[in-house]
Amino acid sequence: MLRGDQAALAGVYASLNPVMVRLAVAITGNPALTEDLTQEAWLAVFDKLATFRGDAPLRHWILRILANKARTRARQEGKRRKEETSIDGPTFPEGHFSDGGDWALPPQLWDDLTPERVLAGREIWQIVQGAILTLPATQQAILALLERENLSAEACGDLLGLSAGNVRVHLHRAREKIRRTLDAELADADRN
Repeated sequence: MLRGDQAALAGVYASLNPVMVRLAVAITGNPALTEDLTQEAWLAVFDKLATFRGDAPLRHWILRILANKARTRARQEGKRRKEETSIDGPTFPEGHFSDGGDWALPPQLWDDLTPERVLAGREIWQIVQGAILTLPATQQAILALLERENLSAEACGDLLGLSAGNVRVHLHRAREKIRRTLDAELADADRN
């Protein structure tokens, strides 16, 4: 499939490397390790590519290699990030999410696109991106794996060493923090 196809390998590398960096930080809790870990993982991928059978998607196979290396390194250094993963009740207002996990009351959408609204949309996206950067590393990794990489909660939990239920709890907490940040910024903008 990718064996010998340099352009295809370069494309896979370009699309997966940022995800791998976020995943390595989420597992180890140590941003300083990420460059070494991702390089080790890529070397293992290139070394083992001939053994890839295609039982799982290539992206998942590569992320699994990184996750295994990151867990091993975290155990060796004793610096595994400890985050609360118990389900001790919601930390967000009741009624914000439906039983299916979607927002029950989504943010107001604009009906008509005007240049002003396009500019406002870009400003809102910057607020959302800023809010994502303030999330704990595990929540950032979960957002990246679920939303960008379209992995299931089970696959995401498998990579991060969490149960699917804990992945969903972290996802809800991340979404709620982003929503609170966005609501606060929009309220400030309305006052000004």
